[in-house]
Amino acid sequence: MEDRDKLVIRPTSPEDKPFIRAELRKWWGDEMVVVRGEKFYPAEYGGFIAQHGTERIGLILLRFEEDICEIISLSTNTDAPPVGRKLVEVAIKDARQGGVRKMIVVTTNDNIEALRFYQQMGFSISAWRKNAVEHSRSIKPHIPLLGNYNIPIMDEIELEKHL
Repeated sequence: MEDRDKLVIRPTSPEDKPFIRAELRKWWGDEMVVVRGEKFYPAEYGGFIAQHGTERIGLILLRFEEDICEIISLSTNTDAPPVGRKLVEVAIKDARQGGVRKMIVVTTNDNIEALRFYQQMGFSISAWRKNAVEHSRSIKPHIPLLGNYNIPIMDEIELEKHL
């Protein structure tokens, strides 16, 4: 992305559903994700899209429960680091305005980039669910055994940021 000034972050809309569903299938292999042993369909939630010109290059989907906001999906189609950061910053600002006191996100033990990224954004590890992915595979069998860097995908790691 050459001209970062043209990056626009906007709320998702019903017209974005085909893009959102395609992104979920691309990144998670399905439109359903399993977190804490529970099924979620992220396309049912709102969020924000990063757009450069007419190209959609990033997506964050958020699930709200009481005064907690959960990042249920974050993906970018670019190597430009500011896109993911800007999506999370906009989500944090939106959550604060809505009275949310805490933002959480769950990833797996192999997702070293996500662990680094969220900690750089001020999140801290709040829970480590050992072997949780084994149970998730009983719900979503096509979760791979090996993840990034050929690390066995076994554990869920939850991070939180107080707002």
